[in-house]
Amino acid sequence: MIVTPAAPAVAASCILKHPNGVLSSDSFRREREALRLWSTEQAKIENGTWHEQAPKIVALGVAFEQYREYSKVQNRSHNTYIEPVLKMCERELDPKHLLARVKPELIDAVRQRRVKEVEHTTADKDLGVLKAFFNWCINWGMGATNPVCKVKFFNTSNERVRYLQDGEWERLYQAALKLEGRFFHLADKMALARNTGLRRTNLFRLEWEWVEWLNRVVRVPKTKNNRAYAVPLNDTAYEIMKRLYATREGELASPYIFVHPRGTRHAGKPVVDVKNAFGTVLEDAGVRNFKWHDFRHDYASRLVMAGVSLRAVAELLGHKSLRMVMRYAHLAPRYLSDEVRKLDTFKLVDWSTERARKGLRTTQRIRPARKYRDLFEKLAHHTGRFPQLPHQCCVMAAGSTRAPDRLESGVLVPLVMAAFWRNRLPGR
Repeated sequence: MIVTPAAPAVAASCILKHPNGVLSSDSFRREREALRLWSTEQAKIENGTWHEQAPKIVALGVAFEQYREYSKVQNRSHNTYIEPVLKMCERELDPKHLLARVKPELIDAVRQRRVKEVEHTTADKDLGVLKAFFNWCINWGMGATNPVCKVKFFNTSNERVRYLQDGEWERLYQAALKLEGRFFHLADKMALARNTGLRRTNLFRLEWEWVEWLNRVVRVPKTKNNRAYAVPLNDTAYEIMKRLYATREGELASPYIFVHPRGTRHAGKPVVDVKNAFGTVLEDAGVRNFKWHDFRHDYASRLVMAGVSLRAVAELLGHKSLRMVMRYAHLAPRYLSDEVRKLDTFKLVDWSTERARKGLRTTQRIRPARKYRDLFEKLAHHTGRFPQLPHQCCVMAAGSTRAPDRLESGVLVPLVMAAFWRNRLPGR
């Protein structure tokens, strides 16, 4: 509060600044009334009740529970993405803490402790979930401000382009074939991932009804970004799909392609975890710094290096825009090479030469009046043979003997042409 002297009829003024930056001012005849208002509003700010939409008492734990029920219905990745962050927040923050008293300093302290355990990109994802949580609280009248808006994100670039050399892929595929008895269909999964670019979840839960044998296309009904897209099958992927269909176990009656075999605990259910198996294959093949999702990068990288356009690569990967595929642009065989070759023949123009000056004059814009005035000056050179030519032009244009430089440009074109043909002025 700021108490300032006012007009003679006003003893004091109370100026308050609310957490959202809005200033309010009131004038009073007595200073104690201004102090009373200040103490009341200050208590509302501390309790989070200064905003008319904010409830008096909302505990952080209650808000987390309500947002959890909302997220289970709204977000497909709640169990793997939202729920871990909410549990982390419940450990770091007191559930009995009032929602309105959560300050940016408290959120930043959580971020600093979190970054000691995980990578910067993971800490930014946690902040993103918290930011969405507070925005949801504001929309439903449980909060007034979002404290995460004043916390700085790390914004670390996580772009990764990792593709396999031909020798690496051969060693990796042969190592997977040797372990086929322990890990069923691991080599086929790797080959399909490299030749289709499907995400891990879509590939492991691939169903037979998604395959269109006539068109040689796999149609994924729903992907990570809630879009359906089709992936064409090349010869390698098509032969693998035909072999898998011919050797499938019909008695299992499973809609999935990659399932646990008969006689196992999860017979007929999809195989969704190959972490240990893939790690063993990588170690046996001697391939370093490679993850399963890098098969998708390998698919896109080889397409770009083969000369496929970025627009087509984005469609094959199921991306909505070109922003995600621009990371592969430098792999194109002629990416920006033609533009750089223009420097081989480029030379700076010497503006001091006569040719350059003439070229500069020809590129300048000439007003129509000046252009036709120059034309009349050229016609004046022929007055020896046709002494009445300029005078005829003036009379035809305005019915008088006005000077040519005062004529309107719109009249000069038919005027000059008429005078030319009447006097049969020889051309250049």
